[in-house]
Amino acid sequence: MSSTPTPGKLPVSQQGRTPSQPQHGAAATPQVSTPFSVAQAAFSPHGPRSSPQQVKKSSPATMASANLGRPSAPVNFASPSADAAIGSMELGAGLDMGLRSLGTLGRASDDERARRLDAVISILSRNKGLVSEAGLERLVQKLELESVWENSMDSSDKRTLYIAGSALELVVEFSNNVVQSAVLSFPESAEIVNKHAKAAGEILWNALRLRDGQSPLTKSLAPFAANFERLAALDRLSINPGLNLYEAVAGIYESLSRLHTWELQKLRQEPSLEGKSDAALENLVLCTKSGTPAMNARGRVGMTLDYWREKRLQPVPPDLAAWVDEHETIWSILIGCAPLREIGVSPVRISDRWIGPNVEKTPLPDELHTGGPVIDWLEPDSTLLPASDPTRPDPMQPDASLLGPRLPEVVFHATFEPPVHIPLNLWQHLQELGCAMDEPAGADVQSFDSLIVPSPPGQASDITETRIVTFDKKTSFAPPNDPTKVSSRTHANTLVVHKAVLSRTLSGLAFSHPQQLVAVLPFLRQYIFLAVLLEHSFKEAPNAGALDGSRTSSTPNGRTAATKDATTSTATTATTNQDDLHDLMAKAAEEPPASDAGKPLKIDIYLTLTTVPRLQVIFPFRSEHQLASVTLEIQENGRVRVVEQNVLDDSNMVAPNGRQRRVEDIGALLEYFEDIGKWVEFMRTRWT
Repeated sequence: MSSTPTPGKLPVSQQGRTPSQPQHGAAATPQVSTPFSVAQAAFSPHGPRSSPQQVKKSSPATMASANLGRPSAPVNFASPSADAAIGSMELGAGLDMGLRSLGTLGRASDDERARRLDAVISILSRNKGLVSEAGLERLVQKLELESVWENSMDSSDKRTLYIAGSALELVVEFSNNVVQSAVLSFPESAEIVNKHAKAAGEILWNALRLRDGQSPLTKSLAPFAANFERLAALDRLSINPGLNLYEAVAGIYESLSRLHTWELQKLRQEPSLEGKSDAALENLVLCTKSGTPAMNARGRVGMTLDYWREKRLQPVPPDLAAWVDEHETIWSILIGCAPLREIGVSPVRISDRWIGPNVEKTPLPDELHTGGPVIDWLEPDSTLLPASDPTRPDPMQPDASLLGPRLPEVVFHATFEPPVHIPLNLWQHLQELGCAMDEPAGADVQSFDSLIVPSPPGQASDITETRIVTFDKKTSFAPPNDPTKVSSRTHANTLVVHKAVLSRTLSGLAFSHPQQLVAVLPFLRQYIFLAVLLEHSFKEAPNAGALDGSRTSSTPNGRTAATKDATTSTATTATTNQDDLHDLMAKAAEEPPASDAGKPLKIDIYLTLTTVPRLQVIFPFRSEHQLASVTLEIQENGRVRVVEQNVLDDSNMVAPNGRQRRVEDIGALLEYFEDIGKWVEFMRTRWT
């Protein structure tokens, strides 16, 4: 017979001390007030009940004992080593018992079979992070949220877990240890938060629900946990009332969304872009302007600012758009909050007015040099907390109320996914803008090229010496005489770096204003594009096949660098024989290699980063003994400027179709292919 919990008394599965509860003699941790009790009647079909703050949270060990019908003392899971030890013991003994019980299911009743199956699922969920009642309850405890179970009055197999924090509530319904629904809400939050609650809740529900072909014994809790932890992180730092960090993040989203819409409108008014599709203009804003803000996108809860994407200039058919979004890399910034640790970073402010109503403003005299529109960035008023905060007493102050309102001890935080390798001068520029970078332990300063193409194990590079890296890469391309076929050629690539530039990996930073992020985007794109070019020439792609050997090259100073020969191409091939650059960009497609066209082609690449990143690429052009040399500058937003070249001359300046080739086409082609090997083969097979 099911029952509803009452204050002060819980079912067996809800008893036991958790890490958040004080031990005997220890100071009690003040509870953060939540809106859970205010909204409880709306959630419960049975009228008033106990809120999570009025009851003790359940212990996974105690829950397991109740499910398996054996006693157990409460266990504190705060220690990872203790957690692992307990998991090993329970998995060895409990799972063995459960599986032996399952072996006799044929002789058991329906109720007995269900009970034994639930016991095995419970053991697996505690030890392998599976979606189940025990697994979700354990995650809630880890995230320091409040929770309470409610049994169904209609069925003994149905239970509901209510989860609450300072500003969020999640209701998860189970039936026979399988999630039936999940509903997320943000009580007492502003509309700019609540309008995103449904989309965020659907992401959580999709991570919990059992899909066709999935089993409760293998349904991982990890996708749900990754998203819910982001929500819980904001909730832990929120203070009710006074500091709702969901509103703070949503305010940045509102401002950047207005900026994004304004930039799109500006592009639509440019005559040179007339006739471009909305998708092309969206991509242009993403990769050259202020990026694309998104909320609860691509299966991830929270706000992101997308600012770069793989193969950005290659058209994507509408029917492949979803596949491309899932499988091709999109560089984004995840916007959240973190505790205030660095002096110089202003505390978080709750506002949706980071940009003026017109977005653009009349430039001041010192802003005329920009040559373009000037964004009307605003400085919102500081967010102040009440003088007295019972949830955060200060033992150093006898009476905190005498100090008056105070600033939050929280800052905005940006997480870069994936991380970006940048030189130290850009790192210092970010510090000058008022940002505080995350500096994980063990993150050493290295040369830029070493961060992109690390030295083999046991062969650390010396940044004071010239570095030479060699790598064989098979590249596919379409020959101009028959674009229906695909050829492939092995490239013997050599990278030469005479002067190393010290660099670091940017994974996250604390910031005060979204303007700081927008200001650095052009530079991030610059070094992302440079890194992509080097990776495509000197690293094995994740989907490359087996390696057929390795070779070793010696540098002029006697150092050696071992590399491997990739046998599978990851190239993009052109499938058109028309020699018009714009037609090429519209019709290029990716195909697997069919054959190897001759002996390895030697390509030498010289990298310098002293001022602006430069690549000098030398390769055989019209014949094996006639070399082409092209010096390129990788500029902001990943633009390529041709500094010097000997590829185009009077003999090939006019294409067979009468089109006048331009020096700028050389840089545009590299921007399009994003691969030095494809770029070289296109010019060798079409421009000789």
